Parts: sequence; structure tokens; C-alpha cells
Amino acid sequence: MIKQNIYFHNVTELEPCNGGVYLRRWPSAVRHAMGDRGRFIAEEATGCELRFVTAAKYVRVTVGIPETDGIVKVFKGGLFHSEHKLQAGGIRTLHLEEPSARFAMVDRKHLLESGFAPEIWRICFGNHAVIFYSLNTFGCEVRLPQAGEMPRRRWLAYGSSITHGLDNFPLSYIHQAARRMKLDVMNAGMSGSCLCEPEVADFMAGRDDWQVATLELGVNMRDSMSDEQFESKTSYLLEKMVARHPDKPIFLITIYPNFATYAGNAVTERDQRFNEILRSHVARLRHPLLHLIEGEDVMQDMSGMTCDLIHPGEYGHMRMGEQLAQQMIHLLL
Repeated sequence: MIKQNIYFHNVTELEPCNGGVYLRRWPSAVRHAMGDRGRFIAEEATGCELRFVTAAKYVRVTVGIPETDGIVKVFKGGLFHSEHKLQAGGIRTLHLEEPSARFAMVDRKHLLESGFAPEIWRICFGNHAVIFYSLNTFGCEVRLPQAGEMPRRRWLAYGSSITHGLDNFPLSYIHQAARRMKLDVMNAGMSGSCLCEPEVADFMAGRDDWQVATLELGVNMRDSMSDEQFESKTSYLLEKMVARHPDKPIFLITIYPNFATYAGNAVTERDQRFNEILRSHVARLRHPLLHLIEGEDVMQDMSGMTCDLIHPGEYGHMRMGEQLAQQMIHLLL
């Protein structure tokens, strides 16, 4: 989405609010069709970014985080610039300065290794709602990033809180993998609420702003759905995605190993059945660009998890990013 020569990455709707705009990953019609948890998780701006280029030495960006404390991380291209802690309910102006003259001492090609040009300001948001108010470049021109200044292909990543990333942004496993593959990831993770609602399936299938998609399905659905319901919802999603985008790679990921994998109880059996359902979809559809990735081939090291034995920690996200990139990259060349 583009406004005022700013590229709003991973934003599908700008919702007016008290002189500013909320950055929404999902449009209101889709958010309001979700379950109770999904409705507020969908309002989080995880993975949303403001991207722009300006010759201004000083830049001021005014934003608000209305509901919870949060952190805003700033990058120049792929290079970390600064981190800013914001308190809930307040409006904050971030004063940013162009990096030192050392940038000019390095051949620009070395600073492009991430896929992002070093001229691009990237204001990155995590798992909290965000209101954007204004950008002040003190009279200097602001322009959009141009072709060749960002990764050429965009990756739509739908999944549970593991994909959502929680406090690991912007170094969650999908961002780690995207960096390795030079993809521009769009985070559609839904913490505790990845339920494959038909409205979500219709919206994702109807989008034309992605070239690669991953669907990490199952762990949020095992406690609330029967096998038949899971089969129906996931089948609808996959059939819609494949039919609408027959020329784009889509990767279906089975449930990542977690405490239930080794518990030997009813939850273990549910995971196994759900994974078999996902495998059967791929076998039935027989689409050359629909690829199955086994979760256990990505999450290979349980010691990389946090103590809840569901979510990966920092090391876990790093290793998962490495493994997922290895699974995907040879199919994207």
C-alpha cells in the first residue's frame, strides 16, 4: 500500500484514527469474520513497515502504540539502525539521523547483500497495534523505493504464533529464511488463531501481491476442530490458493514438533492425523508447484524451544530459518 510516497509494507488497510491511520495486515471485513481471539490478533502490525527514501539528514517519524508497550526497530536497508521503546497510549516522535559517512566508504554492492538498498529507511513494527501520524523530512523530497532496491519476490507467510514470531520480530524464522533467500516476507501469522476461516482463505487467494506462499497449519486447530472440520477448512484454503495462483510456489508445512510429539497421548494422535490430512491434500491435488514440507525437517532441535515446548526461542528461530530456507530455495531457483 502506498500513501504520501511511503510504501506501507505488509499493510492491506489504513484505518483512520484521531489524525492518524492504523496499519492493518488484514482488512476489516476479514478481521471481523474471525473468531474472538483472531479479531484482536489481526489488528497487530507484526511485520508491517514504513519504507521510504529521502536525502534528508534528519528524519522524524511520529507513531503511536495505543494498547500495549512495544518496540520499534529501524533499519537502513538490511542494516540495523536503532531501537525505540514506546509506552502504551502515547504518541512518540522518533528522531532519526542518517548514518555516518562510513556508508560512502564502502562499495554499495556490499550493502545490498540483504536484498535491500542502504538508502531505504525501514521503520519496523512488532506484535502490537500501530498508528502512523506523520513523516517529517524538513522539506527534503520523499520517494518510494524503486525496482532493485528491495527483494524482487514477496513471500506471504500464514501460520500460528510460531510464524507470527511474537517477540522475535524481525528475526523470527520466516525473516531469517527470507534473508537467506532474498525474499521480502509478509507476515500473516495469527497467534493462537490460525484457523483457516473461509474469509481468510478467500482473501489470501484473492491477493496478487505475493510470488511465494507458505501455510503452516494445524497446531491452532487441534484443540477445537474434528478431523473432518480440519480436512474441510484446509482443503478449501489450498484449493482456492492453487486455483487462483497456479503459477506460484505454495509450500504446505506440517505441524512443527512440540511437547505433544513425544507425549504419547490423544494430542499426539491428533497431530499425527492432522499431518496425514495435509499430506493427503498434496497427494490429491497433484499440483507441480504445491510442495509439502515436513515440520520436523524445519524444527530439528527441541532444545531450541522455550520452556512452553511450543514456541522456539531465539536460537530455535535461527535454526528453523536456516532449515526452511534449505527446504525452499532449490524449488525457487
